[in-house]
Formats: sequence, C-alpha cells, structure tokens
Amino acid sequence: MTTVKQLTPQDEASYYALARYAFNKPTSETRDRAFASLYAHSAAWGVGEPLASGVLGTHFEVDFAGVGYGMSGIGYVASYPEAAGQGGIGDIMRTAFQAMRANGETLSYLAPFSSTFYRRFGYEGAFDQVTHVLPTHAFPKVPKRESGVTVVRVPFRAAISAMAAVYGRSKDATRGGLRRADWWWLNLADHYPDREVAVAMMGERPTGYMVYQRDGDTFRIFELFHDDLDALLALARFTGGHRSAYRQYVFTTGNPESIHDLLPDPSELQTSVRAYMMARIVDVADFMQRYPYQVSDLAPTLIAIQDDYIPENAGLWQLAISDGQVSFTRATGEPQITLSIQQLVKATFGVRSLRAAYTLGLVDGDPFTIASVGEAFLQRQTQLYDYF
Repeated sequence: MTTVKQLTPQDEASYYALARYAFNKPTSETRDRAFASLYAHSAAWGVGEPLASGVLGTHFEVDFAGVGYGMSGIGYVASYPEAAGQGGIGDIMRTAFQAMRANGETLSYLAPFSSTFYRRFGYEGAFDQVTHVLPTHAFPKVPKRESGVTVVRVPFRAAISAMAAVYGRSKDATRGGLRRADWWWLNLADHYPDREVAVAMMGERPTGYMVYQRDGDTFRIFELFHDDLDALLALARFTGGHRSAYRQYVFTTGNPESIHDLLPDPSELQTSVRAYMMARIVDVADFMQRYPYQVSDLAPTLIAIQDDYIPENAGLWQLAISDGQVSFTRATGEPQITLSIQQLVKATFGVRSLRAAYTLGLVDGDPFTIASVGEAFLQRQTQLYDYF
C-alpha cells in the first residue's frame, strides 16, 4: 500500500501545480484566489515525493430538511500522467474516509469524471441537473401585480448578503444542499467572475435573486430563488426584458420539477436531465440516527449494509422509531433488508425508493418490511445548486 500523507499549507503550491496540469487550467488572478480559498477550507491528502497524486476534501455543511450534517466535498482529484493507474487515488480515499469520520463529516459529495470509478469507493448518484432551453420569442407574458417589489442589478460580491438571506430561507436549499458559509459565497464570486445578479427587493428587504450570465446570443440563468410569488414575477419580468437582445434562455437548476405547464406552448421548451453529483455516507450510524424520517413510528427492523471501503459502516444494524425517537444500533440476527451503501444513498436521498429498488433486484429482503422502511425516507429527490 502506498504511503499517504495529509498535506499542509506548505504543500498548497505543489497541489495547485498538480491540479492545473491535470485539468489543463491556466493561471489567473480569480482562479488563483478561488483555489487558495478552497485549499484553506479543505483537508488534502497526497502520495509521492514530489507530489504525484492528490485529493482535496472541502469542509461543508449540508441541510436535510433542517438536519445539518458535516460533508466533505471531494474535488481536484488529480494525478500526473506518469502516476495514473498505480492505485494512489484508492489508497488516498481509504485514508480520507477515516479522516472524515474523525472530523465529524458524515457525508461526502463529489462531481465524478466517471461514476463507475467512484462507485468503487461507495459513492452513488444522488443529484440530477436539469436544463431548460426556451427561445426568447416563446417567453410568456408575465402578469404585473401591484406588489411594490422592484428589481435591481447588483455586482456579485455586493449582492452576497442579499443572496445569502434569500437562499437561507429557501426550502429548496434544505433538500441536501449546502448551508453556504461566507467564505464559500466569496469563492463563488471568484470562481464565476462573469456572472451577474438581479435582486428582488420589497423596500429594503431582499425577497429573491437571480444569478445569470450574458453569453453571446444566450441568456443563461444559474440560480433563481424567491420568497414568494411577487418576487418570482418581478424576476420573470426582468428576464423577459432581455428577449429582444438574445436568441434563447437557458435555465440550469437542481430542481427536477417540470415547468412545461407554465408556458402557453409547452412544445417550445426543451428540457434535459443529466446525472450531476454523487454522494457517499461516510458515517452511517450518525446519518441514520439523525435522519429526518417521515414517520413517527417504525417497528424494529434489521438491516444488513454492505460497505467495502468503510468497515465501520458494514454489518447488521437495527433501525427503530418510537413516538419520533430514533434508535439505530448494532444488532445480531437475520436481516430483513440487505443492501449496499450505494442503494442506501439512493433510498435516503429520494433517488429511488426501496420498493422500486427491490423490484429491480437491487435490494434483498422481505417486501412488506422494505415498503415500510422505504416510506420512512424522504420521498422527494435531493437537490444541489453548487459544484466543487
């Protein structure tokens, strides 16, 4: 096994050089600043002397229906070409998982270059990204209401406090999304220097915002959060005001809900869905003990979990809920449900129900018990609006 070392602030320059080489990214003032910020809020591991392969795990917190979990966002997984295929990344991941657990990071997310590669380490697809494309001539007429809401264009950095307030009130951000820290908002400003912000205001109070970019003949929308209908309509009117200057609108979102029914001619809208980011349960005991179950009572159920990379997660567990009090403990006996850590991600993140997984042969056990436990999990798929 390769010797893995946890990197220090003194290793930042060598890691940044590795990342730029591996991803063919030139240096720039904003990119340099964004990486420095990311590295300062991350743990980094590497192999080789000098550094040949590395993994960066950024310290985040995510929100599951009001329950906060520490999450390690894996990024900049990189190797020089002469070190590729030598198992260095696998060795690093084993070390990283133990460090995450010690640091209270219950979950880990990543953007895969290959889902097959990261499934080896227990990750599974948890988030989709939806893109809506609409010709500007088909943008609907937006009703005007006497609400008093105005829209102002604000530079990204100057808009952070307003965006943070609106984002922090949004239920969409509590479906597995990030609880964005101040440093991360500033990082976004550096990472996406060409993005602009429109803020909906009710007097002095921000009630909505839209992050967008003017890109040739395309008006691209990357985030749209609002407190109420008045803010949404005001931002929609602002968007429609660009129809004469652009050929199409492109709206990219983590929300999988269809919007075809909102258009006079739904056939004008092209919607595509792609697999976005993956998730991994690093500490299954903490995750399941504090999970926001959708039932207040559940008979004791024995669940066998398979996890090849984190032995502390593997084995037989008993899940029980009594009058809202959850118990998730080690157990002995015959399992009523048997599943992999990846299938547990799908079920608990609302990607695919346990019942549906059972019908596809992905989960084994008693059908009645599988259905009962599945109803206790979130029924709506998780949503993510960030990338790292």
